[in-house]
Amino acid sequence: MGADYIYATACIRAEECKLLTGEKLRAMTESKNIDDICKVLQDAGYGTESDPLTPANYAQVVKNTEAEIFQNVKTLSKENEIFSIFSFPADYHNIKVLLKAEALGVNRNDILMATGTVPAEEMIRAVTERDMTELTENMAAAIEEAAETHARTKDPQVIDFICDRFCYMDICRVAEKAGNEFVSEYVRLLIDTVNLKTFARIRKMGQPWSYLESVFVPGGNVDLQVFIGAYEEDYKQASSRFEAYKIYRAVSEGGEEIDENGSFTKLEKLCDDILIEQVREARGITFGIEPLVAFLISRQMEIKCIRILMTGKLAGMDPQIIRERMRETYE
Repeated sequence: MGADYIYATACIRAEECKLLTGEKLRAMTESKNIDDICKVLQDAGYGTESDPLTPANYAQVVKNTEAEIFQNVKTLSKENEIFSIFSFPADYHNIKVLLKAEALGVNRNDILMATGTVPAEEMIRAVTERDMTELTENMAAAIEEAAETHARTKDPQVIDFICDRFCYMDICRVAEKAGNEFVSEYVRLLIDTVNLKTFARIRKMGQPWSYLESVFVPGGNVDLQVFIGAYEEDYKQASSRFEAYKIYRAVSEGGEEIDENGSFTKLEKLCDDILIEQVREARGITFGIEPLVAFLISRQMEIKCIRILMTGKLAGMDPQIIRERMRETYE
């Protein structure tokens, strides 16, 4: 199968050279000229001469570039179904937006994502008309359960938790079918980070551990019972339960910050850093689907860094704070 991707891998290796390095991102946090930052980002592929990136339009330009990257990688992979793994989060983001907007009686189609497996216009129709024929079984189940539970509880967070659970059911379904160990291990680790962030937020909300049971995503490396055992402990105590797992540092260091000041920033950053560290293994693979997957994940993380950078700069945030929020890069 790897030989099928010789040309695609060569193209991706060339694209990897355009990825922003950690050093370049750190330098941009220090820049006092937002126009200079925009020029660096445009040179990295965000915007064109006819549609240059500016402080006013950067969000839309980055969104458009992200959609182009997804499409290019899918084309190189000959539309391999494995890449739907990275599109499902956009589908479920759109479901969340549409259900919350429906409940509030507002229109938030402006924040729908264009990188899902289901076109945004089709998702609008599916949710509005409750016509699920073009959706996966899990998407249909998520819409029905989230809408019903929200109507009963009036808690918008249940929409997030329910949609996340069904999203990762779709992701696991495709990963299992693909049978690629690199992708499967990434998915297991991704689920661990999702469960850790859910665990942290539910604790902060003061919910009982039984609530964690109802929203826990199966399929990761860390069993539900490990999280339940740690539920009543502070993070310093709890971290010892996670020493055998790759999320240990996120629990210990990220959890310490939560205990000290209630901030989730470090935990979320460390979860992303763990994922990038995992995909770096693809650098040693000569050709195959793995370099394409790693490139797509790396670009997604780069885009997250760009949003952190631009949001911070436009808000006048201290460069040190922006740097602390920056994610690791693929280099």
